[in-house]
Amino acid sequence: MRIHRTALLVATTAALALTPLTARATPKNQAKEPTGVTVSKETSTDREIREYWTPERLKNAKEYTPTNRGKHTTSPDATRTGSKKIFASANAAKPETSTTTTTTTAQMAAAEVAVAQEVPYTTGPSYSIVGKLFFKKPGATTESKCSASVIVSSNRNTLWTAGHCAHLGDGSGSAGFMNDMYFIPGYRDGSAPFGAWSVKYKIVNDDWMNNGDSFDADYAALVLNPHPTHGKLQDNVGALGYYFADNVEEYDDVYAAGYPGEGYNRTDMIGERMYYCYGNTVDAGPYDPFIDDRKEMDCDQGKGSSGGPWIRGKSTTNPQIIANFSHYEDDPNTGVRIDDDVFSSEYDSKSANTINTANTLS
Repeated sequence: MRIHRTALLVATTAALALTPLTARATPKNQAKEPTGVTVSKETSTDREIREYWTPERLKNAKEYTPTNRGKHTTSPDATRTGSKKIFASANAAKPETSTTTTTTTAQMAAAEVAVAQEVPYTTGPSYSIVGKLFFKKPGATTESKCSASVIVSSNRNTLWTAGHCAHLGDGSGSAGFMNDMYFIPGYRDGSAPFGAWSVKYKIVNDDWMNNGDSFDADYAALVLNPHPTHGKLQDNVGALGYYFADNVEEYDDVYAAGYPGEGYNRTDMIGERMYYCYGNTVDAGPYDPFIDDRKEMDCDQGKGSSGGPWIRGKSTTNPQIIANFSHYEDDPNTGVRIDDDVFSSEYDSKSANTINTANTLS
């Protein structure tokens, strides 16, 4: 029997020419939390977080390995009919008042890439929208890292990542949130070419927070503090759109990339460079989709890529997040990864509630 381990994966988003938002909701300072979503406000200030993350701590941070195994805890949805239902969607956004320099390309992967390739730094997808996410695990004495991407939002300052990169998923409530979270877009070999942003709010679904449910809820939104010089991150670098729809697990031409610190049958991944995979996603449970409606993709990236986005429409003006790196399968006896399959949680009303809550915060 295969056991699903939540593995940190870093995905990179290849955003090119991005379509601006056509409308914005007025940001609010307090969230109206939908049922099943929890918000945690960071206690450290932006200045304190910046002072904490010295070059040495950034260098020594390790790819985060959750202690709880990926699992499915919610009951099958008996109301599903197999028809598509869109719960939330938004177009991508271009930079508006950028004070940083971005690198973009219209180049598209020509064939399926399951053996991850390094993203070319100067000609590949924009390094500005995906980056590394650093944090302190509650009670830990060492630093950890994941991946995240800029997602379009009303506050113009929000990231999308894996739930296990924001909360332990162990039922510990508010005590289980990661601390002093710090995002470096376009991170490469220790550099921060577009600056760095600290996290103010962490939003996770309760199915992840209470049960570590990687089948249905391993995603999170993070609202950032404004940069002391550059302001809102989305204004500077743009943002990916999103398309959260149920019963649509099979997508063509999906681009997923990140900062893997390891890979399936790989020894060359050390977490300092972006890698990408490209191909199609399939339904992880085609014979029983009401129980297992995760997305599955062939990609050999491993720990370090967690939270990185899977993007449809990478070569268009409207690249959108449709999933994120969550976990892979390993042998229950040895803990050794068994293949190059990677998985994302199902995206449905719970993922929509998560981003909708982020949109009420600033």
